[in-house]
Amino acid sequence: MQAGLLNEMIAFYRSESKRDNLGGTSESWVKVFDKRAYIRFKSGARKEANGEIYNTTVNTIMIRICKEVNAKMRIDYGGQKYKILSINHDRKQQATVIEAEVINE
Repeated sequence: MQAGLLNEMIAFYRSESKRDNLGGTSESWVKVFDKRAYIRFKSGARKEANGEIYNTTVNTIMIRICKEVNAKMRIDYGGQKYKILSINHDRKQQATVIEAEVINE
């Protein structure tokens, strides 16, 4: 993988559950690490669910090979949050290729 392509910074988050004094739990996202990445648009669509129209966007994200990334993580890029759809470790290019979808909140 060419280092010059990695021109964006992204942050990876993992979910962490905390128990409060009354026994309830709350979920929070904790930053794990930052990586340099190459990001390109893959697809977009306009969908309707429960009478509500929303747009989905899927991007392909390439980072240097990283075994710590898993599908339960979340990515923050440019102020938008992404959920990971798939992870492919490409040994030939020495890269991890991630398909990620924007989370509509």
